[in-house]
Amino acid sequence: MKIGTTENDTFIPMPPLSLHGRRQIFTNEPTITAGNVLDVLNDALVIHAKNRDEEVYLEKYLRGIQPIIDRVKVYHGEITNKICVNVANQIVTFKTAEFAGEPIQYISRGSKKSVPQKVEKLNSLMLSEGKQSKDMELAYKMFTAGVGYRLVLNDKAEGVAKGELYDEAPFEIYIPDPRNSFVIRLNDVTKRVVAGVTYVFLDSVQSKVQYTVYTDNETYTVEGTAVKAETIKGTPVIHNNGFVSLIEYPCNSIYMGAFEVVLPLLDALNTTQSNRLDGIEQFIQAIMVFEGVDIDQETLDAAKESGAIKLPPTSDGKTGHLYYLNEQLDQSQTQTLVDDIYQTILQIVGMPSQGNANTSDSSNNGAVIMKNGWWNAEARSLETEGMWKEAETQFLKIVLKICNDANVLTGLSVSDLEPKFGRRSYEDLLVKTQSFNTLRAAGCPSIQAFTFSKLSKDPESDSMVFDAYQDQRATALDKLPQKVRDMQVEEDGE
Repeated sequence: MKIGTTENDTFIPMPPLSLHGRRQIFTNEPTITAGNVLDVLNDALVIHAKNRDEEVYLEKYLRGIQPIIDRVKVYHGEITNKICVNVANQIVTFKTAEFAGEPIQYISRGSKKSVPQKVEKLNSLMLSEGKQSKDMELAYKMFTAGVGYRLVLNDKAEGVAKGELYDEAPFEIYIPDPRNSFVIRLNDVTKRVVAGVTYVFLDSVQSKVQYTVYTDNETYTVEGTAVKAETIKGTPVIHNNGFVSLIEYPCNSIYMGAFEVVLPLLDALNTTQSNRLDGIEQFIQAIMVFEGVDIDQETLDAAKESGAIKLPPTSDGKTGHLYYLNEQLDQSQTQTLVDDIYQTILQIVGMPSQGNANTSDSSNNGAVIMKNGWWNAEARSLETEGMWKEAETQFLKIVLKICNDANVLTGLSVSDLEPKFGRRSYEDLLVKTQSFNTLRAAGCPSIQAFTFSKLSKDPESDSMVFDAYQDQRATALDKLPQKVRDMQVEEDGE
């Protein structure tokens, strides 16, 4: 795939065993400049083209465009069902909702008194940019293709270049298509990202491509063999801020999509269900056999219309024999196979199973999470969390740098905060509440008590409300007579 050319998106079935995760792209150039960006980009596109073909395949597979649609039968070709049991879509939808369905908030880690208020301000800025919906979009693409990307740019670069600000948040968040995006890493032990690339097609036949290459200190636009640095009225576009603006979010360490590992089983499930329906249809449309009877077409057509036929005796005096030529598929055995394939798929990808479980039992949430595969799903989410947090750290570095330069949010560093995932935040509320009270009784600040007890999804906001309430309550108690105060304190202690 050379610059100025593109790969066709036409669906061509690929052998599932050829998909083993996406490949990282490396370069030997420690610094990308206008002089070498063309060569580095051309070398990178050779690897990216392979990744893109696989990402196109996976995205189409998710939509239901699967190999079963090209199914061909040698015998009884007129009865060929093509049933797509789109479990791939179920897997990606579940994992996206389970992982990013609740807002991913930021909580404070530092002991500075000003940190919670600043983190609350950061969460408000993220809310103004619609980060939750963009997190879900990113997770959906990440679980599909094995990798997702987030692009962070200064809000209205022209205004920033003039020292102006046009939005509540000085940054903009975009989720580019992973099929048209990639990062380039330095080929050494650090594997640091030296450039991020996104591109768009400029015509309907995808013959002209415009690439945008983001480095830590420059942004280049490449069309054909022409390279130019982005400027606005001669002023360089401030998109870089000392960091590469395109951040890579891998699904796991091998860049493999959520359903990629079970592609052979998904195809087998489609084939089994299609053959199952074929068997039923072939049983219904069984061939009628006339043994010892010579019947003309007119009589046969009359039999089809009336649904019955009278057979004359044969020449030797025996009555003719009429029967259907069929062999019925054993549906119970087929269902056993279908269930086995489906359960194996769920076990491999880490999804809960409710096939043989009582979904209306009286177990509490803490017990349910330990059975029926729910803990397996939670373990997979924890694995994804680790990869996500590493990428989110790079994202926060860029955001905080932009906010600091715009004087919107200053004095806050990455080490002062961390992402907080909202999964299972409402389980075991009694235990969490008891833990919170125990921590508070031991003198733990409310922010840490909310965090350690996991009682709140947003400890900063809730701790500020809690502390404000406690201050108001203390002020009100001070106005009461000493005897009434003692009684109130005694009741609270009980």
